[in-house]
Amino acid sequence: MSGSPVLTMTNVDGTTIRNGTVAGINIVAENATNTRFIDATVGNRNGTYLWNGTTSVTFLRSKIDAWRLFCGARCHLLRSTFTLNQIGADHLIIQGDQGTTNGINFIGGTITEIIDTRLNPLRVGASERLTIRDSELDHFDVYAPGRLELLRNTFSGGPWIGVHELGSGIIRGNRFENMRFAGLFVDVKQPLTGPAVIDRNTFAGNVEDGLRVNVPIPLDITVRKNVSENNGQYGMWATAGTVKDGGGNVSNNDALGCFSIVCS
Repeated sequence: MSGSPVLTMTNVDGTTIRNGTVAGINIVAENATNTRFIDATVGNRNGTYLWNGTTSVTFLRSKIDAWRLFCGARCHLLRSTFTLNQIGADHLIIQGDQGTTNGINFIGGTITEIIDTRLNPLRVGASERLTIRDSELDHFDVYAPGRLELLRNTFSGGPWIGVHELGSGIIRGNRFENMRFAGLFVDVKQPLTGPAVIDRNTFAGNVEDGLRVNVPIPLDITVRKNVSENNGQYGMWATAGTVKDGGGNVSNNDALGCFSIVCS
């Protein structure tokens, strides 16, 4: 399919596009609910696709290329491959990767969920809730003024995982390894809206610190039951008096041990 616009969907429900290629740089979708692309190739690397209103889109086993894709109310990338500069939706779900590491530079939404996916982003954010679980990711910067949930992921390579905005949340059961700076770097400047916990993570083989919490004010962040090993500087470091030591933290063979967090 080609042309300008290549596809128009307005005030429709339940449209399915199956197989084939939807090319071009212009798709018009306005209040197009429950749209599905199945086994399709969609978009153009130079295209900007702004789908509005109650539009909701599912891509299943498809390939998506775009400069910018905004899906309206809901966007679900399921077992698909994609190369995007920017993606957003009120509710964005990225799940499944067919064994391929996908690339999206900027990811955002009101609610953003990344599940069981291999992905190399630069910036990931959500205004209300950001959830990343059971995934493999490179480095990126996190902006989560609502709630942040990082659960059972592997973060490897790149400078760091940098948490720059945080309302509340949990960082549990992750592995941060082989980063060029800190494994997990938290530099939030504002008070939290609720408690946050950094719990049962492993920080291993990072060039500088495993965990570094560099904040100017005391925050409701509890650090507990983490393991750091073979980091080039501190295993776990926090500005004195700014986080809560929940106990059970362990440092193995880190160059400088721990600072302001008690490690056995």
